[in-house]
Amino acid sequence: MYKSFILILAVLSAGLFISGCDAGLSGTASENQPPSTNLTVERINRGDDFRLSSQINISWWGNDPDGYVVGYEYAINDTSEGAWTFTERSDSTFILPITEGQSVDDVLFKVRAVDNEGAKDPVGARLVYPIVNSDPTVSFSETETPPDTLFSISSFGWRFNDPDGLLNIRSTEIAINDTINGWTEIPVSSENEGRIFISLEVDNSSTGTKTADVFLGRSYNRGVDESGDPIQIAGVEVGATNTAYVRSIDAAGAVSQLDSVSWYIKPQRSKVLFLNDIGSNNSLEKQNEHLSYLNSYGIEPDQWLINTGTPSLGTIELSDQFPAVVDPTLQKTLAKWDHIYWVSNDIDRNIVHALEITREFFEQGGNMFVTIPMKEIGQDDDIFNFIPVDSIGDYSSASSRSTNFIINNNTEVPSLTGGPSLLTERTQTSIFPLKPIPGATLLYQTDFQTTTLTGRIEDYTEFEGVGIENPEGNVIYFGMDLTLLNGNNNLADFIEYICIQRLGFSN
Repeated sequence: MYKSFILILAVLSAGLFISGCDAGLSGTASENQPPSTNLTVERINRGDDFRLSSQINISWWGNDPDGYVVGYEYAINDTSEGAWTFTERSDSTFILPITEGQSVDDVLFKVRAVDNEGAKDPVGARLVYPIVNSDPTVSFSETETPPDTLFSISSFGWRFNDPDGLLNIRSTEIAINDTINGWTEIPVSSENEGRIFISLEVDNSSTGTKTADVFLGRSYNRGVDESGDPIQIAGVEVGATNTAYVRSIDAAGAVSQLDSVSWYIKPQRSKVLFLNDIGSNNSLEKQNEHLSYLNSYGIEPDQWLINTGTPSLGTIELSDQFPAVVDPTLQKTLAKWDHIYWVSNDIDRNIVHALEITREFFEQGGNMFVTIPMKEIGQDDDIFNFIPVDSIGDYSSASSRSTNFIINNNTEVPSLTGGPSLLTERTQTSIFPLKPIPGATLLYQTDFQTTTLTGRIEDYTEFEGVGIENPEGNVIYFGMDLTLLNGNNNLADFIEYICIQRLGFSN
């Protein structure tokens, strides 16, 4: 009973308290108060000799007396209502615009806070930045420019920069031979990161002034402008020396110093390419002998001298007479021919790069004749990934006293497939016999012997191949110096059999 009485009193007291509070409330709700805004830097005191770069990091903050700040709006120079940009950030890096054609400018930056009810600081924070424009720079990349001479495809890589930031670069341009009316803009974006790589492809089937198509990047994508039209460059000279110029232009219209590179564009006259990688003093003499046999059957190949470098310290780097960029430039260039005749005096020269640089050539149905004397090399040598040779002879298997292989003068080099039989014109040493890979065709062999420490000559009874065709029928490798095999005066017939009958060479 007592507890019930206490509970009733408590309820009545609460009701009287609530009633009394309601009776005492009066007035109107407060209006939302706008936020305020502050810049971290409130004042800049700099003379004309100490102006700021146009790339500036600016930070700010805001306060709201009756809510919270949800973001900010900023404007640069133009503070009309439609010129503001919203951001939730309280700092950012800006490229402040300099009036085109001017090197210095005073740029207004204004920012205002926005609160949770959409109210904006009616005053905002403002600061005028005294800035100076710095000229952009540009330079060709030495490893991405043409060698002295090229054929239809020429690639160029260059770097561009701006002390005011890459975002201040408005455009980068290239011109070929004409810096007055010949500038062509190459598209740039933040993905370029200050680097450009393009290729120019021109019809070089005849000499004269041509228009080149532009391809962008290592992926060799056809270049198009903002309207979707192909990017082309006129005034490229086939059969003459050309000069490429590059420049960059920034947002203020400042133009970089030019950089340039020159190279010669050769016309392509044939379906056959002759690669001369003979690294000896008689290189041209040997070349002319090979060419005379081809010419006797109406084949006049294009010629490319690639015999720079030396393998004395091991495998040489790719010849600097090739373009330095293998993919896409060299691969696509070699694919312009249907047939390649590759001659060298050392198996450690440029042929070791053949698998990489001829990939597109073979994909498009090309075939190749390679004639390079085989010397003693390791079984793990890269060349075995390209030529159809399983292994080379080991003279120690003939006798523990053997020191070298020898092929005597007047030794027959017979064909196993119906071709003309050759005859050596002098004794040759350090030429190694070849064993074909499975599925390959042994075309030629000869009689190998070994020499011993005491000067004795012993017969070699293992495999004795010197000419092999790969299983696909698109590579024939001959492991001797052909110019020393004309004892029967029929080397021209051999070239006709190998290159024309088996590989289908035509001009």
